[in-house]
Amino acid sequence: MGRFYDGDIQGKFWFGIQDSNDIENLVTITACINYSWKVCNCLAEIDSCDYCKDCYESKNEHIEAVVEEDEYEDECLYYEENCIEYSFDKENHYEELVKNMELLKKEIPEEIINEFDKIEQNDKILDAFTGVFDKTHPIVNKLNDDFVYSETDKNKFAILVARYTLGYQLEYCLRTTASCHVTCEC
Repeated sequence: MGRFYDGDIQGKFWFGIQDSNDIENLVTITACINYSWKVCNCLAEIDSCDYCKDCYESKNEHIEAVVEEDEYEDECLYYEENCIEYSFDKENHYEELVKNMELLKKEIPEEIINEFDKIEQNDKILDAFTGVFDKTHPIVNKLNDDFVYSETDKNKFAILVARYTLGYQLEYCLRTTASCHVTCEC
C-alpha cells in the first residue's frame, strides 16, 4: 500500500508522512491535474474539446457509450485522474530548489546528511528503488528511538527527511539534465 511517483525520478511517498504534492514545498510550482475520457480512458484535453475525438465520431456517440456503461450520472464525459504532474526545468527551478535544500539541511541531523553526502553521484539516485537511500533509513529510526521526541516532533523529523530525499532526486535530475517530469499518485 502507498502512493508512488514516477517519470524522470521514481520512488514511493513515505506512508502517513508525505503528501503527494510535497514537491510544492521544495519549489514554487503548480501541479497539472490530468483528466481521462469515460469509457475509452484516453487522455482528455478538456480545454480544447468536449468529447474523445480519437474514439468517437460525435459527442452524442460518446454520450451513448457512457450512458451504456452507466457512467453518465454527472452528465460529464471525463473524470479526474488520481495523479498530478509536475514539469521542472533547470532555468526556472534549479536555483530555488538548491536554496531550499540548503535550508532543509540545517534542520536535519548531521548523521543523516553525512549519509546523503556519501551517496555516489550516478543515475541510481533517480530511482529510489535501487536502494541508494537505504543507509539513511536506519539512522532516522535510530535517532527517533534514541531521543525522546513527541509524536509531533517525530513526524516533523520524518517529513523533513522524506522531503529532502525527494529533493535530492530532483536536484540530481535537474543538475544532470535540463528538465524533470514527475507524475505523483494521489
